[in-house]
Amino acid sequence: RERKLKERVESLGFEVEEWKTKYKQSKAEAYAAQTTLQKEITIMRETNRTLQLKLRDIEVDNDDYERQARNTTSSLEELESKYNVAIERGVLLEEEMRAGEQEREDLRIQTQRLRDELSDLRIEADITREKLRLSESGARRYRDLTPVRRPSGLNARSPTSSRTAASSPTVSTPPPVRSEISTLSDTPTPPSPPLSDASGNPMSKMLPPPKKNPLVQESTSTPRANLNVNTLKPARHSRGPSYATTTTPSGKRRTTLQSRPSVGSEGVPRSSSLYQIKGLIGRMQKIEERVHS
Repeated sequence: RERKLKERVESLGFEVEEWKTKYKQSKAEAYAAQTTLQKEITIMRETNRTLQLKLRDIEVDNDDYERQARNTTSSLEELESKYNVAIERGVLLEEEMRAGEQEREDLRIQTQRLRDELSDLRIEADITREKLRLSESGARRYRDLTPVRRPSGLNARSPTSSRTAASSPTVSTPPPVRSEISTLSDTPTPPSPPLSDASGNPMSKMLPPPKKNPLVQESTSTPRANLNVNTLKPARHSRGPSYATTTTPSGKRRTTLQSRPSVGSEGVPRSSSLYQIKGLIGRMQKIEERVHS
């Protein structure tokens, strides 16, 4: 029995040794596993920390991207609003351009009309100046001959002139100037057109005047000079009338003697012509200012 117990003790000792070795081995394995796990945990912690940092960086980048997206969206909205404003301004500018073109067309038509009116007024002023020049030349010739006529008419009257003056009872009533022109020539001359006709038909004013008889043109261009010569010749030399009066009958000669005082009253039409020319010059200046403006 003791031997059995010894064998059992020995076997138990072997088992204890085996368990010790197993324990040591398991402990070593556990330690190795624990060390490995700790290493893995450390690596995983570092990885987790790295991932968290990356995630934080990604979140920061995401915030930046979102901010950029918001800025882009706001800038896009601003661009859209500016584009809409530009479209509206373009439409308004097109409307203004159309209105400006219409206004320019109206101004061009008005300028053309004013130029036509200015040309008509210039032609009318030229005609009025020509009439004024003719009237002034006639008045000048009449003034040159008036000092010769007055003493001869007052002091030395011939019997022919006294008989002619006595035969005409209406010497003091002067007829119009056109009667002088009609008595000095047999062929009637066409009267000058009025200012309204001259301004209304500018093409007719540019046409040359019709040809006249030289004798008739002499008598009609300077009626006062011819009239004074014809009326003074009988008073100075006691001879018959000149060539212009010989072609007319005696009744017409009386009319020339009667129309003699009307020549002295030529200052009123001349002054009205001056006023008319001044008015035309003022109108031309106003039209030129409107054309330049």
